[in-house]
Amino acid sequence: MNRDPNIRDYIAVVVKWRSIVLFNVITITVLAVIVSLVLPKKYTSTGRLLPPLLSGESMGVSSNISSMLSGAGLPLGMGATPSDLFAALLKSRTVSDGVIEGCKLRSYYGKKTMTETRKCLSGVTRIDVSPEGIISISVTDKDPNMSAKIASSYIKHLDKLNRETSMTVGKRNRLFLEVRLNEIGLELAAAEDSLRAFQERYHILSLPEELKQAVSVMSSLLARKVTKEIELGMIGMYATEENPEVVRMRRELKLLDEKIRDMGYEPDSTGFGVGVSLPLRDVPKASLRLARLMRDVEVKQKVFAVLTEQYEQAKLQEVRDTPTVEELDKPEPPEKRSFPKRTRIVIVAFVLSLFVGVGLAFFLEYTDRIKDKEEGGRWQKIGEDLKRGIFKKPKGV
Repeated sequence: MNRDPNIRDYIAVVVKWRSIVLFNVITITVLAVIVSLVLPKKYTSTGRLLPPLLSGESMGVSSNISSMLSGAGLPLGMGATPSDLFAALLKSRTVSDGVIEGCKLRSYYGKKTMTETRKCLSGVTRIDVSPEGIISISVTDKDPNMSAKIASSYIKHLDKLNRETSMTVGKRNRLFLEVRLNEIGLELAAAEDSLRAFQERYHILSLPEELKQAVSVMSSLLARKVTKEIELGMIGMYATEENPEVVRMRRELKLLDEKIRDMGYEPDSTGFGVGVSLPLRDVPKASLRLARLMRDVEVKQKVFAVLTEQYEQAKLQEVRDTPTVEELDKPEPPEKRSFPKRTRIVIVAFVLSLFVGVGLAFFLEYTDRIKDKEEGGRWQKIGEDLKRGIFKKPKGV
């Protein structure tokens, strides 16, 4: 009668084949120890960078570079953060080639081509961005000093690329703003001349208080609109229509247009519409004309002031040579190896060898029992044949 096996049956199988299990465990574990001792040591040096938004100086720089990269079609993604941007720059061929040349990695790795050297460098480098935006650059090498040198070189060339791009963007913005400043300056001078000529002709120097307030509000809105249009044109030099910054600015311009229309302003009109509670029929035509001229002058003055400030910032950005990357942890030569992890290798080998040994024991037990059943079946058949031969009745009886 067959019964279900229990834990004692399993233990009995392992005990029966204990020599096989022990041999397997000891052999594989000893081999793992030898391999862990023979494997070459490797060391990992890690440097960490603060998120660009926290490092102040790189805040505007990363925005400019992001626009340029997005405009060039590089896959940063709609939800890409400044830290993701820096990680993409670190993985770029420009930075990699700078690291290779700076650390002489082509001869160090013994490679004939830059392509092969880049693959080697990529294989020993890991760049991660934490949920908090901290950027980690980890480099693994057989020499702890070289691993730290390569990691430091990554940071150095990231900063170099960032500053060069910032200067390029600054120069481009300066030239663009220079042209617009000259145009606005001429328009402002013409508007001021028209206002002065009108005041001298009609001897009207001021406006009713309510009309003066309307002029101030409308001029502020129009100045913001003109400034946004200029900024959009500046970004449009290196960004596509799908760029998030371009989309944001177009949305802001649309809101400004709606607000200006709500006040009843029309570009070719002579009045201020529903933005002024004072009925237009009660306002002399000369006062309305003066209001328009004063509005135009105020718009030009405000735009000119904003563009002048941006122009000075672009000039500073063009010549700025300060670091744009802030290190949280500088790469240092590691004191302990990162590979091989001998304890882990030996423990894993021991556990695997134990499972393999026990599995082999049950396999051997199974084959042994199959063999016994086959042998028993043969002897049973022989016995039955003998019985039939012995007790068989003779013919003719």
